[in-house]
Amino acid sequence: MNIFFSAFQQMLFMFLFMILGYVLRKKKWIPDNSSSVLSKLENLIFMPCLVLNTFMTRCTVENLTEKMSFILYSIASLVIALALAVLLTPFFAQKKEENGIYRYSFMVANIAFMGNAVVEGIFGDDVLFDYLMFTLPINLFLNSVGISWLMPDNGSLSRWQKWLGPINLASILGVFLGITGITLPPPFPAAIASGSSCMAPIAMILTGFIIGSYPLGRLLSAGKIYVVALYRLLFMPLLFALLARLIRLSPDIRHVLICAYAMPLGLNTIVIPAAYDSDTTIGASMALISNILALVTIPVVFSLFL
Repeated sequence: MNIFFSAFQQMLFMFLFMILGYVLRKKKWIPDNSSSVLSKLENLIFMPCLVLNTFMTRCTVENLTEKMSFILYSIASLVIALALAVLLTPFFAQKKEENGIYRYSFMVANIAFMGNAVVEGIFGDDVLFDYLMFTLPINLFLNSVGISWLMPDNGSLSRWQKWLGPINLASILGVFLGITGITLPPPFPAAIASGSSCMAPIAMILTGFIIGSYPLGRLLSAGKIYVVALYRLLFMPLLFALLARLIRLSPDIRHVLICAYAMPLGLNTIVIPAAYDSDTTIGASMALISNILALVTIPVVFSLFL
């Protein structure tokens, strides 16, 4: 029960920022075009800071060697998740531009700012470190191939522009700095860490703000989104919990594996399309439904499987 209430408290903490964004939109306390500004801040500054800060501080040769088993199992889980995502996407995406959103959502959970906050808040810094090492390959994939899936597919961006965006460049730079041990001079590390801490609350505020631009009934009535959300929140952690038991995976790896795949749908399905003025309806519906359900599913999953 302690794990249940700790997880519920962390989820509620993040959910409150989403409610704040919703109220800001409905009360018109900030301009309606603020979503474009907030999404660009996320895409150009805060998300690159989060990625850069994580990789340059964690992606060291020593850590990679010590936690190699975490990384190998992470890659294996990524392959399974990708295969299932490719298989399921055609049954849900009705338009070509929806393919990337559904493929991304089936494959990638909100492992970064939501996952980091939940794991740290419940289990502390030691488990957070294991979690960060386990999610390192997933983050590398998410911030390269995954992000490119969510960018416009209308010819306005070349493949190089998709792959060499600020988030991917931050990933490359972070890995390079981490492996080489090169340290940035003051005040850059402090500034990057501060920018990183802004990522989660601003993303949740942006999510709530965009949700506020749609009738709640319209977002909540998207029946197939419930299927996607429950797939992400219940089926995936159950699948990996069973596989972990089948191969007798060590408890340390099993815990972070289940944590990573129990998170709600990622907010990048809002943040990235919004930055390019693309349709955010599906992403807003996914964020609203999955985060509401996650208030219950995450505490339950953690209580049963951890």
